[in-house]
Amino acid sequence: MNEPEGTPEGPRGPRLENRLPAEGINSSSEHPLREAAWLIGATLSVLAAAVLLVGWGAQWLAPQLPFSAEVAIASQVMGQEQAQPEAHAAASRALQALANRIAATMGLPPGMAVVVRFSDTPVVNAYATVGGHIRVHRGLLEHVRSEDALAALLAHEMAHVTHRHVAANLGRGLALALLLGAVSADAGAAAAQGALGQATQMALMSYTREQESAADAEALRAVVALYGHGGGLIDLFSTLGTATAGLEPPAELLLSHPLMRHRIQAAQALGWEQGWKMSGALSPLPAGLLPQKPGG
Repeated sequence: MNEPEGTPEGPRGPRLENRLPAEGINSSSEHPLREAAWLIGATLSVLAAAVLLVGWGAQWLAPQLPFSAEVAIASQVMGQEQAQPEAHAAASRALQALANRIAATMGLPPGMAVVVRFSDTPVVNAYATVGGHIRVHRGLLEHVRSEDALAALLAHEMAHVTHRHVAANLGRGLALALLLGAVSADAGAAAAQGALGQATQMALMSYTREQESAADAEALRAVVALYGHGGGLIDLFSTLGTATAGLEPPAELLLSHPLMRHRIQAAQALGWEQGWKMSGALSPLPAGLLPQKPGG
């Protein structure tokens, strides 16, 4: 029997036909630049959310790592310490001796130690960096008026070490570097290098106000335990307030550190709450703390 003409059936089943697609199937009413803008915006939003999430996670995770891991990072980042001239080495020894006395009152965790070193620069600053290393600049020592104030300064920086604030900030920086590396290898590498650099240069690294307040409270406890009163911390804040007069912006929101007057108020409030004396006789600075300048 003959097959009717035009039927889709052939002798071996249905015939296959190549049909043209319908008109307009691959066209869109959206402008391609608008679609690109939406895509870029969505990508940036996801990346920003990932930065916040991973940064928070790294900030929490880094302090949970053993302190020995932080020391290992310090040895890689900072390398071998250079030998100091004898006068500077004597200043470092005096600072270290005081730090050891403070450590006994603070009860550092097992396996944790701090290494204090004098820096012969005019910067009015001191900072704690990765692995428990603390640097104290000549410019700051030239303003400190008592051993009590110097002890408060060292205790504050040691508190950053014991609370693992350095590790938390370092972890946040490396987490950001990791995410930037997903977008650009060069950007990730540059961010990682910057994060490690920030661990060794306090000028490029800032603590949060919460971290600073916690370190202030720990420093007050330490000087009260060592000297029987908190006058050293008040003396330190008063001295720093005078040395940095005019440098602080009027709005505290523009600072990572609380304003000096607010730090004094917080220390006095904590002392009153704990029943601590907040004034008393101040001890003189240790001998040999400030090397003579050339020609001095």
